[in-house]
Amino acid sequence: MILERCENLREPVRAAEIVVARGGKMTKRQVKPHAKEWGTEFRRFRSVAGKTQVSLAAVLTCSDSLISGFEKGTYWPSRDMAAQLDELVGAGGELASLWERLSNRKAYPEWLGERVKAEPRAVLIREFETVVIPGLFQTEPYAHTLIRANNPLETDSKVQEMVEGRMSRQLLWKSDQAPRMVLILNEAALTARIGGSEIMAKQLDRLVEAVETNVRLHIIPTDCEQPPSTSSFSLLTFADRPDTLYVEDAISGSMVTDPKVVRRFDRLFGDLQGAALSVEKSLKRLYEIRRGSQDGA
Repeated sequence: MILERCENLREPVRAAEIVVARGGKMTKRQVKPHAKEWGTEFRRFRSVAGKTQVSLAAVLTCSDSLISGFEKGTYWPSRDMAAQLDELVGAGGELASLWERLSNRKAYPEWLGERVKAEPRAVLIREFETVVIPGLFQTEPYAHTLIRANNPLETDSKVQEMVEGRMSRQLLWKSDQAPRMVLILNEAALTARIGGSEIMAKQLDRLVEAVETNVRLHIIPTDCEQPPSTSSFSLLTFADRPDTLYVEDAISGSMVTDPKVVRRFDRLFGDLQGAALSVEKSLKRLYEIRRGSQDGA
C-alpha cells in the first residue's frame, strides 16, 4: 500500500483508491471539475515561477505525486494548503481567491455552475417560478427541506454541503453591484406549507424583506385561468453580452444563448407580467399570505 502524507490535505487518501490492483496497476482517482480548474491555474503559476513539483513537495513535506494530483484535479487542497501554494508560486492571492470561489461552487450540481458564475455579472435577473420560492431567497431550513426531498439517498453531510452552497449564492445581494431583479411567482408557491407552517412563515418573512429592499415582485393569482406558462425559467441580462436564458428540469439545467429562443422567452416573461398582479397588489397579497402563515404557525 502506498501512503502519501501531507498535513494540510483536505481529502485524505483512502486505501481503496491507492492500492495496487492485480497486474500492478494503480487505481485512478476521479478528476473533479472544480479541482481541475484550480489545478490548471496552479500549474500555470508554477511554470511561470520556475518551480518544480519536486521542489514544492520538499518545502511542504509531502510527495511530488500529491502536487501532481492537485494539478490534475484528482486531489483538492485545504484552504491553508492553497494559501501556501499561492505564496510559493507568487500568485499574489489569485489561487487563494479562486479556491474560495470554487469551494462554494463545488456544492452545486455541475449543470448549475454556469448560472452561479453568471449571476454576479448580471445587471438584471428576471425569474418566473411556479411551485417554490427561488434559491436566491430561500432560508436555510426551507432550502434544507427541498434539497433533502430531491436527494433522498444522499448523506446528511452532503445535503448540508448543498444547502451551504445555496446559501452562499445569496452573498450576491451584499455586493455593491448586485443585479436588479424582477420575480414572478405563482401564488401556489407562497401558500404551500413546505417544511411546515413555522418554516414557511419564516420563509415568507425572508421574501418580504427581499421585496422591500431590492426585488420587484409580481404574483400570478390562483384564479388565473390561463397562465401564459407552466414552466419555470430565468433571463439574465448583462452589460457586455447578449441576454441568456436559464431553464431547468428535475435532473439538469442549461444556459441558452440562441437569440431566437431568448427573444421568445423575453416575450413570454412580458405575457406573465401582464397576467400577474401589479407590484402594489402583489405586495399587498404577499402581506396577507404572510399574516395567514403567522397565524397558523
